[in-house]
Amino acid sequence: MVAESKIVSLNYHQSNTMKKIILLALSFLTACLWQNSIAQKPKPNTVAEIKLAPEEEGYFYNGNMRILNRTQFPVALYQVNQKMLYATPEMMARAYLLENKSLLGLKNTDIQENLVLHHIREDETGVVVRLRQVYKGIPVNKNAEITIHINKQQIVDFVMNGFRYGIQIPVMQPGISSAAAKQIVWQYLQLAETVNFYSNKLMALQYNGQHKLVYHITVIPFGAPVGEWEAYIDAFSGAIIKMEDIACYYHKKQGPANPSTPARVLATGTGNVFRPDPLTSARAIYGGSYVDGADANAAVLTAQLQSVTLPDITLTAGTYSLVGPYAEIRDHEAPAKGLFSQASSIFAFDRNADNFEAVNTYYHIDAMMRYLNITLGLAIAPYQYAGGVRFDPSGLSGADNSHYTGGNGSLAFGEGGVDDAEDADVIIHELGHGLHDWFTAGGLSQVNGLSEGTGDYIAGSYSRAIGYWTTADASYHYMFNWDGHNPFWGGRVLNYAAVYPGGLTGAIHTDGQIWATANMKIWDAIGRQKADKVFWSGLSATNSATNQNDAANAVYTKATALGYTNAERLAIHTRYTAAGYILPSFVLPVKILNFTAQKQGSSVSLNWTCSNENTGAVYHIERSANGSNFISIGSVPAIANNQNQRYQILDGQPFSGKNYYRLKEIAASGAITYSDIITLQMENNSFITIYPNPAKNQVMLEGKNVKGPVQLRLYNAAGNLVTEQNFQPLNGLKILLDVHQYKPGTYQMSILCNGVLINKPLTIIN
Repeated sequence: MVAESKIVSLNYHQSNTMKKIILLALSFLTACLWQNSIAQKPKPNTVAEIKLAPEEEGYFYNGNMRILNRTQFPVALYQVNQKMLYATPEMMARAYLLENKSLLGLKNTDIQENLVLHHIREDETGVVVRLRQVYKGIPVNKNAEITIHINKQQIVDFVMNGFRYGIQIPVMQPGISSAAAKQIVWQYLQLAETVNFYSNKLMALQYNGQHKLVYHITVIPFGAPVGEWEAYIDAFSGAIIKMEDIACYYHKKQGPANPSTPARVLATGTGNVFRPDPLTSARAIYGGSYVDGADANAAVLTAQLQSVTLPDITLTAGTYSLVGPYAEIRDHEAPAKGLFSQASSIFAFDRNADNFEAVNTYYHIDAMMRYLNITLGLAIAPYQYAGGVRFDPSGLSGADNSHYTGGNGSLAFGEGGVDDAEDADVIIHELGHGLHDWFTAGGLSQVNGLSEGTGDYIAGSYSRAIGYWTTADASYHYMFNWDGHNPFWGGRVLNYAAVYPGGLTGAIHTDGQIWATANMKIWDAIGRQKADKVFWSGLSATNSATNQNDAANAVYTKATALGYTNAERLAIHTRYTAAGYILPSFVLPVKILNFTAQKQGSSVSLNWTCSNENTGAVYHIERSANGSNFISIGSVPAIANNQNQRYQILDGQPFSGKNYYRLKEIAASGAITYSDIITLQMENNSFITIYPNPAKNQVMLEGKNVKGPVQLRLYNAAGNLVTEQNFQPLNGLKILLDVHQYKPGTYQMSILCNGVLINKPLTIIN
């Protein structure tokens, strides 16, 4: 929440020492004036960070694309609307890339060899396919990937392109060992041998025009220096290229296995918590008796304790532990205060006991994870390990910071001032970073402070839903109402006035307020469940290259895929555009009431009826011989008279055999709507035969009464043109086609002769 650089694994604010200085130096009145600014709290580390110089990230918009200046290729494509008819999500994603390789600046080898399947996530809107980039088998950068969302109609509608172009590393054999690289990191950070998490792997690094083979090392110390340290060590010279305390870095590495234990059962406990914090439930502001008082009990604070059920905690050999299917206590960071297990199922503590923070954290994480998984049906869990979200209620060596560390997928909460784990806003904000990481399979983005705004939004959603403040209260818009907005630091707000992109400051925690505010306005307009569901569904289609504008388009796209009403979609569109985000014009989607194909002699009559038409829209009839590669065979403008309107187009030259048809409506805004695909079988009057089929080396084409030129095209299974040849036959058609150079598989032969297009399948074998 608030240290402004890329802080200790997404620390949200700052050192206990600084808090004490501020407390002594400033009065409460002065502190209250901070609430609309961002508190700059220093990190507790003294280790000098070595950071990469900022990479030029200027961009411009061209239609539905955001294009990077440094590559001249799109990094984001909105409202894509391209139908893909293939068997699996991965095949559809790769076919989309092959069909759009020129637009995306990709080569066939990039698509077929340098992009490997990383993750597929399926939900009720469709699937997200993530293809991670490799160079000569080595991962590129931390998580360079192309992310493609395909909706339930098998239409690609949103794409994020994080591909790194033109990598050239001549020598891929390291000059130093991985052990030597580790020793460099250990010496620089002055680490003890035992750490909380460690990962070391080779990586191809492309950054600011440089291309290097590096050891990518991530380490999470148990104690000092606090944080998740990421190092890039030159694999030849041993030079330190980067040594930085990062936010939520992902590794495809399983967390440590649970130690063997006696048989356990799930039990129900009770405990005391703040819900969501003592000031909110009391509808009070910080001051008077409502102060931290060095974690001391006070009657007004004790009065705000609420007894709650702790579902599914663990009972083992008479001992109750805060371990359940959605949350799990871990003592993975200093200070070592233990797991707070006990012989009773009643965890009723006052706030001055360390046990209280443990119970409070378990309760709020468990409640949020149940809401997402059960109420919203979003099926989300950490990818780093099996089981509930791991948290340490007393971590960070006692410093007043909290963080999510992506290497081990865990949360930790510090102390000092108001203990962080006493405020649900802090707990859910840090969980929000984890959720961002898990929904994107390691593709969390901090561009424009996207993940900071994400954490603020979901924390605000959680606390606001509990329902103490009204819109007339200033605290209705506070973030960290108990932990912030006090003499310790100023907190943040959910009614931030800045507009994107002019209001960006370059400080991720400040800028994240734009994103959080826009989404909280949507929350107010359409309600918590609708807002939260479309928010996380949209974010799941993004990756580490995503900025706030991309994320807004992802959410808006998912609102359509989720079947949200026109009023709900308009509410989302209006709030996002008011925040400065660029979205396609809002139009009511055309309704294709029916679409049919009927034989009419040797022709085909295509008929359809539509409603909700828009002025300037155009209908195209598209035809395909294989159900994948469509071409327009005619168009007609929409009449747009606000009534059900019938249309007809005649296809005078259908294919011999099966014909695939679809209706494509292009609105004046450029938005595209497709009908379902329909098929019609025409008489097979083919006078051309091919043999052998399957073929190994050569194929013979024979035909009688062939007049005029013959055009032959061969397409592979992905619908790509493999070869095109033209012939001028004499006295009938007889062509020997050499196919030994083509890979085994299924192909489509398209033969145009005598004014008729004939399509025939061809199988090539070894």
